[in-house]
Amino acid sequence: MELKGIVFDLDSTLVESSVDFVKMKQRMIKVLEDNGHPKGVLSPTDMTTVKIMEEAEAEWNRQRKPEDKRGELREVMNEIMDQGEMESLENLSEIQGASDTMKTLRKMGLRLAVLTRSHYNYAVEALKKTGMLDCFELILGRGQTPQPKPYKEALEHTVKLMGLSIDEVMMVGDHQIDCDSATNCGCRFVGVATGHRGMKSWLNETPPTVLLQSVTELPIYIDKFCK
Repeated sequence: MELKGIVFDLDSTLVESSVDFVKMKQRMIKVLEDNGHPKGVLSPTDMTTVKIMEEAEAEWNRQRKPEDKRGELREVMNEIMDQGEMESLENLSEIQGASDTMKTLRKMGLRLAVLTRSHYNYAVEALKKTGMLDCFELILGRGQTPQPKPYKEALEHTVKLMGLSIDEVMMVGDHQIDCDSATNCGCRFVGVATGHRGMKSWLNETPPTVLLQSVTELPIYIDKFCK
């Protein structure tokens, strides 16, 4: 089916993020451990924020923690993530050539969206700072989809709001989470090699079927393979 839209990841796909994710996750883990989570089980280096929260929820179930306390802790976790992201904006920059590329894609008639696990306000400010905000018709951040990436509901919800079908869309990202999001709902996926972890961004360091050096190669790739 004809390609009509592209859903982009944000950090390390469109922008060079300076978010200290390890420090962020260390803060999250400390709060969780201070509130009863077994010490040494959660890892700030080997787990994503989504995985940390999944483990926290599972532990709360085992402990039969009251829902009001769970809600308080979820709110603290979100505040920690929000703070870490907003603090990083000062040193944030675009992936080289990303802004011009987004404008080119729009001129090609493609509809563009951002789906990120970062906070919505951070995403908007990041795109505004790099001159890309007006290129996107839809921006969805943390908590704005039924489930976060890599669950299929995240991308399905995004595509639905765009008024398109999964077959008409491509997902572009720098990490296995983005690839899994696309795979889980049968969407085309294009990886970019701008992730700060390099090949370690991919499962078993095995790159996706299509891996471009950066988003700047998208117009040529689309013109050649997606028409």
